[in-house]
Amino acid sequence: MAHRVAIFQSLFSGRPDVYGTYDAGTVRQVKAAVTDQVILAHLRGEQPYGVYLLTGDRTSAVAVDFDRKELDLPVSFVAACRQQGLSAYMERSKSKGYHVWMFFERQGVLAYKARLVARKILADIGAHATEVFPKQDALEDGVSYGNFINAPLFGGLVPKGRTVFVDPAEPTRIYPDQWELLAGVRRHTEKDLDTVIRRRHWEVRDRPRAGHGPKAGPDVSAFGLLPCARQILAEGVSSYQRVSCFRLAVHLKRYGLPYDLALAVLKVWAKKNRPADGRRIITEREIEYQVRCAFDRPYRSFGCEQAVMVAYCHRECPLYRYTVRGRWGREGPCAEDQKGERDRRQSHAAQATGPRRGVVRAPGWGQSRSSQVNNVGLP
Repeated sequence: MAHRVAIFQSLFSGRPDVYGTYDAGTVRQVKAAVTDQVILAHLRGEQPYGVYLLTGDRTSAVAVDFDRKELDLPVSFVAACRQQGLSAYMERSKSKGYHVWMFFERQGVLAYKARLVARKILADIGAHATEVFPKQDALEDGVSYGNFINAPLFGGLVPKGRTVFVDPAEPTRIYPDQWELLAGVRRHTEKDLDTVIRRRHWEVRDRPRAGHGPKAGPDVSAFGLLPCARQILAEGVSSYQRVSCFRLAVHLKRYGLPYDLALAVLKVWAKKNRPADGRRIITEREIEYQVRCAFDRPYRSFGCEQAVMVAYCHRECPLYRYTVRGRWGREGPCAEDQKGERDRRQSHAAQATGPRRGVVRAPGWGQSRSSQVNNVGLP
């Protein structure tokens, strides 16, 4: 087992002083050393381990999160990497999607180069909005840890065929010996990335330095939240408080904030609300319920199709071009409790947002590549 722990740590390592985990669907951060015991607990299925890949401005791996069950995009990404002379490894994640990993030399590479290559290849296959971990090029001022991603081979899910590596040529086939695969992975050097960047004529901006990133402000968020969520958090709302609370909780969860901090943020946010027609401000109990719904269940949509979010849509948002504004949709998993508020406001929403229309995705999103979709969110 010690040999396996050493292999695992050599590949899925990042910050040594913090890691992520989850309990019954509640995501949280653990500020403690990443010891052999932490890794053993993960491999045995006792406690999941999430790795913070970004250390300063370097990373030893990149993971691309395809949050859909369709296989076309992760398989295409692996093939596109191969065309560039890069090796990538496909993992069936803990839920319904896939992670594709690319590994680098032990001392790591500059994160902005690794992310640039991953994002450019995603653009090549029509999936440029897909999440890439680490999510930052370097730790910015005010950001201590970045974002974690769940590591593979969690012992509680391996028997179910989840968190395991599969053969991209035959994705339904799980590699029979996961450890043999990991022991023989190809690690790329920074020169490998430079070669691809130079050959493809990809523009490389000035290297970001850890601790010298932009300060959070109206257009730059330390947590990388989308413009709509930043504005709602900063200004509060006058209607749809519970729907807004749920959507903000999903945004905060997606960007790595643990449950307790998200709850604290939204309790402060509620004080900024200015309910119309003499209605009361959302209570702490209601906030707790909405946040628990967002964290306990695997909801990932940004809610772009909902009236409450449409009102705060920004052209600079990376999702703007893929959404048709004005669709009324379900408020989320707690819709049964929000129905009363929705019914009271539905006529107002119809006037504010126009006729009901669908949401379109870019080519490559989903299996059918059609405009008939549900929620819009980064894959």
